[in-house]
Amino acid sequence: MSIEQNKQAVQSWFDAVNRGDEAAILALTAEDFGFRTMARQPEWLLYHWTREEFAKVPTTMSQVLTTPIQLSVVAMTAEGDRVAVEAETDSEMLNGKRYNNAYHFVFTLRDGKFTEVREYSCSYLAQSCFGAVVPGDPASTAMAEA
Repeated sequence: MSIEQNKQAVQSWFDAVNRGDEAAILALTAEDFGFRTMARQPEWLLYHWTREEFAKVPTTMSQVLTTPIQLSVVAMTAEGDRVAVEAETDSEMLNGKRYNNAYHFVFTLRDGKFTEVREYSCSYLAQSCFGAVVPGDPASTAMAEA
């Protein structure tokens, strides 16, 4: 795929995530897909999710927000089969806390499908807002203690 096609695929991924569209997320990802955070701490944030697990994350996270999570693309840079994205979100937690994180994602594609996404973000903010994010398990996904 061309660089522009790869960038369009990344935009389609963000659109699917923002809709919480599990079927579209699965359609965009390869069987061996992995999503991982590049955080160092806390331990619960050191996740590496399969495509099935990641497809459930947007709706699972949204369970503790006043509205579904929305990621906005700020900028994209691409080379070969890799696309780097600056993104941000600004959400309100059910407990009134503001979750306004900034992200850097690195996407790797093969034959038009995502094989890996690495997320770099403020783990301090994530920890101060979320107590845990467990894909597909809203009961175990929680806000951080006040």
